[in-house]
Amino acid sequence: MRLTREMLDCVSQETYDGLCSFTKLQEVLKGHIKSKRVLLILDDVWEVMDDCRWNKLLALFKCDDGANGNMIILTTRKPSVAKKRGTIEPINLDGFTSDHFWLLFKSCAFGDENYEEQASLSELGQKIAQKLKGNPLAAQTVGALLRDHLTVDHWSNILKTEDWKSLQQTGGIMSALELSYDELPYHLQQCFSYCSIFPYNYQFLAEELVSLWISQGFVKHDYSSKSLEEIGQQYLSGLVNLGMFEQVEIIRLSGRPLTFYAMCGLMHDFARLVSRTECATLDGFQCTEVFPAIHHLSIVTNSVYRMDDQTGNIPRNEKFEFFLQNIVTSVRKLRTLVLIGEYDSFFFKAFQDVFGKAHNLRQLHMSATSAHFNSFLCSLVNPTRLRYLKLHDVHTLEWPIPSLVSPTHLRKPCLTF
Repeated sequence: MRLTREMLDCVSQETYDGLCSFTKLQEVLKGHIKSKRVLLILDDVWEVMDDCRWNKLLALFKCDDGANGNMIILTTRKPSVAKKRGTIEPINLDGFTSDHFWLLFKSCAFGDENYEEQASLSELGQKIAQKLKGNPLAAQTVGALLRDHLTVDHWSNILKTEDWKSLQQTGGIMSALELSYDELPYHLQQCFSYCSIFPYNYQFLAEELVSLWISQGFVKHDYSSKSLEEIGQQYLSGLVNLGMFEQVEIIRLSGRPLTFYAMCGLMHDFARLVSRTECATLDGFQCTEVFPAIHHLSIVTNSVYRMDDQTGNIPRNEKFEFFLQNIVTSVRKLRTLVLIGEYDSFFFKAFQDVFGKAHNLRQLHMSATSAHFNSFLCSLVNPTRLRYLKLHDVHTLEWPIPSLVSPTHLRKPCLTF
């Protein structure tokens, strides 16, 4: 349902937040793409979706109603996904050749692929480039790190760093990313690693992302007269320049562009790696280890709860309720809680029992009905600590929010429905 809704958002000027039926969403989408040729790109697919779900998702693009020539491009890092879903032989992308990679590296490090000025820097640059194994993302991140200081001393120190020792095990990329990450000031490390709790390619508006960072105390006043929001925007620009976030522009049919920010797949993997002691994600039964001192936790239920199109009900999943109650053993230090996806009332009861004791919760993101939302807030031990509140897919929410959570406690731009 999520993918179908995202497709619809790309082709329609209207919003269809009130539609909660997969069948109805497909009917509306069909009306928009009828008699048109469509190119659909499914990027960085990880799940080997079963044939039934796959065929339902793509049924519209196979209709014989004159819409000939539809094409689907799927990218993945898992050979099993490519073999299962490909209708042609998968195309494997290798790293750049050394000559092409050197041109890219010079463009990233010097801002010009034809740079020939400082022979000593070029010589050091070639040695560093050889360690990156032809990976363009590594060229972007390490190149941005080098570009800040075009000096022989700085480049020599980068070349001598101990982080290169693990290159043979990682193929170069994780060491390259770690090198760039270690050079970041601590506040940017916090901002980057925190975002690992959101799903792959989760799209943030700049204002939303900055507000999240501010509510966690990651954004600090400097000696200028700039507001926290302006300083947070500078943080975001710095992470974009380093390639740690991508800027994604979506043009609506109305012609109005929307700019989002997202982590690409490898960068998201790296963020999870460096944040594993403070951040965790439960994506169905797949999860990173949940340490007792965890600060930020997300729960994604899309793979374990699905609405029955015929009845409109969501079947119970007792196995997942048990899983949740047993894997989350402590919420004492929890500051962020994100719940994405559909669920039933039995799951919500388990969710409430586990997280109602979160004393220090500062951020709450929920897919919820008004009854569930109000019930959960009332069950919190200390709801007045909340500084950021975001509710997804809520259509029946009615004010007032329970009086124990005064909107004055929340940062105003962060209260969204």
